[in-house]
This record gives sequence, C-alpha cells and structure tokens, in this order.
Amino acid sequence: MATDGRDTRWEQHRVDRRRELVSHALRAVRTHGAGVSLDEIAARAGTSKTVLYRHFGDRAGLYAAVVDAVHDYIHSGLTAALELTDPADLGRMAGDLADAYLGLVERDPHIYRFVMAAPAAQGAPDSDPAGDLPAIMGRHVSEAIAGQLERSGLDAASASIWGHGLVGFIRAAADQWADADPRPPRAEVVTHITALFTPGFKGALAP
Repeated sequence: MATDGRDTRWEQHRVDRRRELVSHALRAVRTHGAGVSLDEIAARAGTSKTVLYRHFGDRAGLYAAVVDAVHDYIHSGLTAALELTDPADLGRMAGDLADAYLGLVERDPHIYRFVMAAPAAQGAPDSDPAGDLPAIMGRHVSEAIAGQLERSGLDAASASIWGHGLVGFIRAAADQWADADPRPPRAEVVTHITALFTPGFKGALAP
C-alpha cells in the first residue's frame, strides 16, 4: 500500500516540532533552573501548555524527551575521555573520567540537576532519572579494566564491580560537588578522586 505523502510530511513536522520544543525546554531550564515549570517552558517556546501536552503527553513525557536529548551529549563527552586514556593506566583513567564528568556538570549545572532530579518529582518513581547512562558508562569502564587485568595475567572477574563502582562513586561525588557552597575547584576534586583510586588499582594489579 502506498504511503500518503501528507502523512509522511505530517509525521516529519511532528518530529521537527518536538525537537524544537525540547530545545526551548533546555533553554528554559538554563534560565530558570532545574525546577522550571511547564508555564515557563511554554512561554520560552512562545506557545501554551496545551501544545506541550499534545506533543509529550505530560511533564514526565517532556522530561524523558529532554533526558534523551542530553544523553548523547553526555555519553560522547565521557566516551571521549576514556578513549584518550591509556587503558594500562587505571589510576589515570579514574582521574580522566572524573574530570570529564565534573566538566559536564560545571558547564551546564542546571541541565545536570534537571536530569538528575528525584524521579518522584518528575512523575516516574520506579526509574532512575539518569536512565541507562550510568550503566552504559559502567560497562565501558568495566571493559577497559577487564582488558588490563587480562593483559596482566589476572582474573578479570572483578572488572564489572570495579567499573560500575567507579562510575557510581564519581556520580555521587559530582552530585555533592554540584551542591557544595562554596564549591571547591574542579581540579581539586579530581585530585582527591585520583589519589583514592590510583593506589587502589596499583595494589589490586600487583602480582
């Protein structure tokens, strides 16, 4: 059956309009903070809450769309940090990953807080507001650690625990750092994280 060109154009219009509304939502978050209201988002987009509901269903739907939009940006930044790190230097990996993560928080604090907001406040009490991003990064780090363990002739069974644990530690440290007042310099926090994990990895990798 032939596809109606009007249906195709309308579907593309809906996709483009959703993308445009998400862009306005991001700008509203940066202006008003993580507690931005739908009224403020609608005003930034020059439209009404009814239009937001039509495209996203409810606040939770809009929130999910915003999270999807920033996941690629966050994921690419953290992946780049891992790719630039010598996988044989696990202590340096911890520092590079921490620096990249904290850098994302520092550059866009309101967006970070919005994405990491309590799930219940966003209408999704049964899910992690960060989605699968921590799990994805945990797998990347785990694979790098497993590779080094295998090259050292050691059992790689601990790689998953270490990798996911490292990502979870950095995320928790970043959350605390983002809310600190006064906030210490990013480099200072990275130094503390590196100082903790470098000797730990060296000891674990020792014959």
